[in-house]
Amino acid sequence: MSDWYARQFGDSGRFAIAIAFGAPGHGKGHFAWGGLALWVKDRCLTRAVDAEGVVTDSIRWELLEFLLWLQQSATRLVNEEPLPALATADAQDDIKPRDACDWFDLTEDPPTTLSESEEDEWFLARSEWREHHALRRAIEGVALPNVYFRRLGDMVEVSWDNETRASPRAGLRFVEQRGTEIVPASALSKAIQQSLYEVVSALKERHPDCGALLASLAKPNSCEAEPGDWKWLIHSSTAEAIQGRLGQIAKRLERHVLERHDGAYIPHCEETLVLRHARLTAPADIETLLNAAHATPKRRMSNALLSLIKRSVPSATKPWEEGYRRALEVREMLGWGNEPMPSPETWLVEQHVAVHRQTLPSDVALLSLVTSDDRATITINPASNSRRRREVAYGAALAHILLDEDRVAVDGLWEHWPSAARARAFAIMLQLPDDGVRNILPNRRVRDASDVRLVMQHFKSGPVATTRHLRNRRFISSDELRDDIVRELLVSGER
Repeated sequence: MSDWYARQFGDSGRFAIAIAFGAPGHGKGHFAWGGLALWVKDRCLTRAVDAEGVVTDSIRWELLEFLLWLQQSATRLVNEEPLPALATADAQDDIKPRDACDWFDLTEDPPTTLSESEEDEWFLARSEWREHHALRRAIEGVALPNVYFRRLGDMVEVSWDNETRASPRAGLRFVEQRGTEIVPASALSKAIQQSLYEVVSALKERHPDCGALLASLAKPNSCEAEPGDWKWLIHSSTAEAIQGRLGQIAKRLERHVLERHDGAYIPHCEETLVLRHARLTAPADIETLLNAAHATPKRRMSNALLSLIKRSVPSATKPWEEGYRRALEVREMLGWGNEPMPSPETWLVEQHVAVHRQTLPSDVALLSLVTSDDRATITINPASNSRRRREVAYGAALAHILLDEDRVAVDGLWEHWPSAARARAFAIMLQLPDDGVRNILPNRRVRDASDVRLVMQHFKSGPVATTRHLRNRRFISSDELRDDIVRELLVSGER
């Protein structure tokens, strides 16, 4: 029997939900039996091959549970940006999970430093986050692909991993095994809202006796954002501090939601664009960071700097590769060749960038801001708790100015947007170009700490960033040698 209803919501080239209804494959009483397919950037995430080699694009099951989950999770799924916990407890570790799939796997075991009650809270926060962001939580016991949704700026990261966590049904293999794409959050929200309203309306018309069960789902505003939902855009602890002690900011954010939301989607505003990257609990820290973001530079950037701007959304998979490439392009355009770059602070000031060194919350390394009329300011935190970030702060801030579509950037312990990884890669390659390093190193390889010192002294770079970069670029042969060299350099007091 053919399907009596089939419709796609959204654009498969960005994000789309396709839903069809027909007769159940077995038994009776499944009034919402049908097929569900998800498309992201022309990739069908639900496409699967069964044990007989039959390929299908949709998962066929009773879909009422999925529709209920979609309605209940829509606001958090579309808007909730910060992850509830770090993937590592080491504040000096710059390794970030690739995407939400990686984060969930890396946080399977809690930090050993937690007490029993803290561990319970940690697991609860992690499980609650998964409940609203993981497709497999939509219909229990059904062979759905392992897909996660996470807000990033005004985009949404869609990631999937069917390699680490294979299909729960024996013999079924999803074609899209591992990947990440970034799509507009507004497009995801629109597809959700349209599918809920129109699909459920069709079900009500065909099954009028089930109208009471579907009543709440069929309302046009069934997943409308409410004034207090700005809290999903920033860390929960920061939102609680604002609600409890910074009432004027809370009112501004509520007014922003009322005036700007579109269905479940809430666009970022000035405050949330800054606070999404900082997990702050002290009102004074919140105000300090927001005040730094309100700094107004007086001069427009130099024409030389403006000519270097090429803004784009960073890759969700290997953003550092673009950072390396753009750094070498900038070096060539500026005529630096393979020689040491000028003092970054002095050079930025010469390019009419306002540069400040100011104590910010310790988890924050830098803040950069570009106005709509091309004035730029950066604030470097000398008290940042990450030495590696301190060593590349000026270059990373320059990268944000030149490469980011967002005009405000914050780098620190809690940042998770790929532009931060791209910016740090840009910063260190701008300082340590590969050919320049090869010209300095004997035999073009690092044997011990003395070789790293040669590079540091020539290019005026810091020990942690230099050593890690040389390992990433394969000048250092192993992680063990890298770690030994870093320890030796830090013990000897290298700066």
